[in-house]
Amino acid sequence: MHEVALTLILCSRNGMRTIGECLNQIRSMDGADAVEVVLVDNGSTDGTFAAMQEFCAANPALWRAILETKPGNSAGRNTGIAASSGEVILFIDDDCYPDRGFASAWRAIFAGDPGLGFGSGRILPYDARQSPLGCNTSTTTQILSQSTFVQRGFVQGSNMAFRRQCLTDAGLFDSRFGAGTPFAGEEWEVAVRASYAGWRGGYFPEPSVAHDHGRFDSEAFVRGHYYDIGAGAVYAKHLLTAHAPATVVEIARDIRRQIRKRAAVGPLLGGAVQYYSTMLRQARS
Repeated sequence: MHEVALTLILCSRNGMRTIGECLNQIRSMDGADAVEVVLVDNGSTDGTFAAMQEFCAANPALWRAILETKPGNSAGRNTGIAASSGEVILFIDDDCYPDRGFASAWRAIFAGDPGLGFGSGRILPYDARQSPLGCNTSTTTQILSQSTFVQRGFVQGSNMAFRRQCLTDAGLFDSRFGAGTPFAGEEWEVAVRASYAGWRGGYFPEPSVAHDHGRFDSEAFVRGHYYDIGAGAVYAKHLLTAHAPATVVEIARDIRRQIRKRAAVGPLLGGAVQYYSTMLRQARS
């Protein structure tokens, strides 16, 4: 079986609460010394970059820390991709702790399926007292066929992987989306493009992380509102593409899911309006 070269990219801005443990867990992964690690500091003021540099000093041939001053997680990830060389690129957040088999599980998944372009893995709650928002504890593998509108939440930046060629075909992360910008959903948005670029995707429970996001119910409500606004913006973007009919169908499904959960649909609509307003302002400037 083909040996897949891996890169792990981690972006952080002022992540000192959790990044120490995150880096410890990366160091403890099986085969960590053979995984290229690219750490991107996104304008921290709390010592995060120094922690990254200290970590990378242990393996300077494969581990590096770089700076990206443009705000937003997408900008940081794109900078990390440009600085990396792996055939498959893994992404986690700075508040996620990968298990020992994380890298080897992703390597086996992509080595076993050359047509797989992207995937998301299991995201366990680190602390049961924290909100389950942002976690996916499913133990069931799911495969998505190509040219499918990926449902939001299927791919999550806390634990995801992309084949480099898939990102080349789909285009990189849209820097208008992601933490540090007005719109969430950058990982889902690029997964939609990857699917319509001809790549299959999947959810795989074997590569697992523990998510220590630190949010309880009140904070999670605010975060959920941000996610909904981002979802509206993602839909708005894809309504302007050749797969607009599939986008309309997925919007209707999402609204039904929101109604069943007794959640507001206003943020979805507001996100779409905000996205188009931003586009108009940019076009006029």
